[in-house]
Amino acid sequence: MTAPLSVEVRMSRNSHARVFAFLLLLSAFVVACGSPQPPVEPAKPASPPKPVVDVKAVMHDQLSRVTTVQEAVIRGDLEAVAEPATWIANHEEAPMPAGTATYAPNIKKTARMAAGAKDLASAATATAQLVAACGACHQAGNTPITWPALTKPTEGTGIATHMLEHQWAIDLMYQGLAQPSDEAWRKGVEALRAARLATNDLPKDAKLTKEIVAYEKKVHELAGKALIVTDLGSKVAVYGEALASCASCHGLHGKVWGPGLPKTPAGQ
Repeated sequence: MTAPLSVEVRMSRNSHARVFAFLLLLSAFVVACGSPQPPVEPAKPASPPKPVVDVKAVMHDQLSRVTTVQEAVIRGDLEAVAEPATWIANHEEAPMPAGTATYAPNIKKTARMAAGAKDLASAATATAQLVAACGACHQAGNTPITWPALTKPTEGTGIATHMLEHQWAIDLMYQGLAQPSDEAWRKGVEALRAARLATNDLPKDAKLTKEIVAYEKKVHELAGKALIVTDLGSKVAVYGEALASCASCHGLHGKVWGPGLPKTPAGQ
């Protein structure tokens, strides 16, 4: 009776093992089927490529507005200074060349000063500082400006010819600060010093004649002073005074004259 009992016990143990294995497998299946799977995170979309910025075009756009500010001051048109100067102050700058990042705040600061100027003298001073700030940035980044050639006005007589000579001289001085270029600065100063208004070109109004002569004299005195200054601060001061003198002279007749787009007040 002992042998059959041993077989029966072995069979019982084998059955229990099979049952246990089955239950273990079933348990694993239930766990696998019943457990929530973590959600599959969607693939993050690729970042769009950064737009390619034409730095040269952006700088040209900014410089054209600086020129517009300068022309508005020369005309004596304080109202026209605000829009381009505000654009420069608020516009997000393009990627700057190496070594120039610290110059952008000063450019914006001086543009903001020009935009908020309450009189032409303040606008002229801020504009001179703005032009010089651009020149300092160009020099630091080793990015000189390629200017179109400025043609010397045809020699002649008359107030129109004289004004063109003044404009040519002031534009050369502008290039001398904005590039910067000592050669252009000196050429402009010498041209301004030489461009004198003939007596017979003056208006017949006694008051206007006297005031125009005074401004003319001041401009030529400034040109003489500009010939001997060498530091940037002195150049900026002289240039600002020259712009203010142009603006004041153009405003004597009650209209807005000068380079750029002339603007005549209603009723004038």
